[in-house]
Amino acid sequence: MNTPSRIRWAAVALLLGAAVVIFILDTTGNSGLLFDFLRDPANAIAGWTAEPSQNLSTNLNQTDDLAVAQAQLRGYEIRLAEAERELAEARELVGQYQALAEALDYVNETPETTRLLANVIGWDPSPLFQSLIIDKGSDDGLQIGMPVDSVSGLVGQIFRVTPNSAMVLLITDNSSSIPARLGTSRAIGVLHGGGRGGDITLDWIPLESVAEVGDVVVTSGLVGEFEAGMMVSRFPAGIVIGRVATVRRSEAEILQSAVVQSAVNFAALETVFVVTDFPRNDLSGFEDPLGTGE
Repeated sequence: MNTPSRIRWAAVALLLGAAVVIFILDTTGNSGLLFDFLRDPANAIAGWTAEPSQNLSTNLNQTDDLAVAQAQLRGYEIRLAEAERELAEARELVGQYQALAEALDYVNETPETTRLLANVIGWDPSPLFQSLIIDKGSDDGLQIGMPVDSVSGLVGQIFRVTPNSAMVLLITDNSSSIPARLGTSRAIGVLHGGGRGGDITLDWIPLESVAEVGDVVVTSGLVGEFEAGMMVSRFPAGIVIGRVATVRRSEAEILQSAVVQSAVNFAALETVFVVTDFPRNDLSGFEDPLGTGE
């Protein structure tokens, strides 16, 4: 093939290629790009390169925005943690207020009895006793033998005193012995602690007396100890101790006993009351018939 023929075929191929490109651009709606290029090639090329540059700039800005967003998120997390802490503190204050309000109501129910509010500051580590330590002592007028109760019920009595603290023997200790009474039948007995892991029992209940599960057990207020040659009562009457959980009776015996579930959750005790004074009967005319007084 000679040169003029090759030129003609090349021109035809070029025209056909251009027609195909124009057809495709027109079909896809991009024919304007071709005409823009034909009218002003420099501006068209600048426009084509501007879009990737804009995309790159946008991506860089998005990276900066992400860093700002992350910093804001950390700030929000810090503020949320502070708000949660303040809420917890507010709840603690509400709890303290409610506890004090309950304590005030409890004290007002028995205005004839003098009570001193004390905080539980520790527990006796000795395995021999079940006791707790409070932040009031002899400087506050506390003495050995004074009863200790709470808004829930009887806790125990003081058995050791220092100027600024005291140890309270719990009613659960196996050396604890307290005159008590059944709330329904009014039958009397003596409450004994069972020691670590043992049951609190109300013993020496007359067999003819009715003792039923669910009965409330309270202090009887009866005299039962000698002090300086006189009979005394260590506990005022009517302090709630707990409820009867089970009854132990036998027809072959003249007495029965009951296992008592304490009304106090000793593990959760934070504040207690020391009963420093309560109405007592005048027993000054009685002497120790066994001569055991000092």
